[in-house]
Amino acid sequence: MFTVNKAPLAGQQILVTRPQHQCQALADLIENAGGKALILPVIDIEHIARKNWQTENIERFDWLIFVSRNAVESFMAGWGDELPQPCQFAAVGEGTAQAMREHAIPVDCQPEISNGSEGLLQMPLMQADKVSGKHILIVRGNGGREHMADTLTARGAKITYVEVYQRVLAKPTATMQKQAMLADKVICTSVAGVDNLCSIFMNTWPGLLDKPLTVVSDRIKQHASSRGFKTIHVSADASDNAVVDTLINMDD
Repeated sequence: MFTVNKAPLAGQQILVTRPQHQCQALADLIENAGGKALILPVIDIEHIARKNWQTENIERFDWLIFVSRNAVESFMAGWGDELPQPCQFAAVGEGTAQAMREHAIPVDCQPEISNGSEGLLQMPLMQADKVSGKHILIVRGNGGREHMADTLTARGAKITYVEVYQRVLAKPTATMQKQAMLADKVICTSVAGVDNLCSIFMNTWPGLLDKPLTVVSDRIKQHASSRGFKTIHVSADASDNAVVDTLINMDD
């Protein structure tokens, strides 16, 4: 715990844009570092009912790969059965793995560093000699990335998707938007988050693109730059601690 006079984020207001059910741990770390977390979810997550999943016979897969905490939550909300056996289960990072453990899903593979699909693809169990000929189901939201599927396909795996949730534009109140515009720094942890933030404040926050933005990957940085953000910092990985470290160190 930091002392009041040494708190590294003292006096700073930080805008947290994650979905409502995913922002509290990050907000707590910001507060512990002396900052004030301004919570403004820009994405709402809606489960897709199992009857509308594109994939049947999930029991036939060798691996299920969950790409996010939302993928885990929405899959379990719709699945409602015993986990398929003898399937193995993989997470792209620690947040996803934690959600799996909360639902008693075994974590058979996860990267040491939470840096998205790239980290998982580096793991020994995801190399060609292990996945060639395997049937792999990627559990994701609507419109997810293709990089993991393309890479595993090139390694000989047979890839199928199941989209178990959809991201929709949040509709924060005018009061929430007004408070958000007091932020000194902004956090966005997804491409959709960047887009939705811009959509919400397109006509009401002229200085948004001048705010220092913290993101969790070079891919998001490139996208944010294309949207006009001028100062963008990338955290060492996608963990909450790394995000807060970036907020602190950008002023050094």
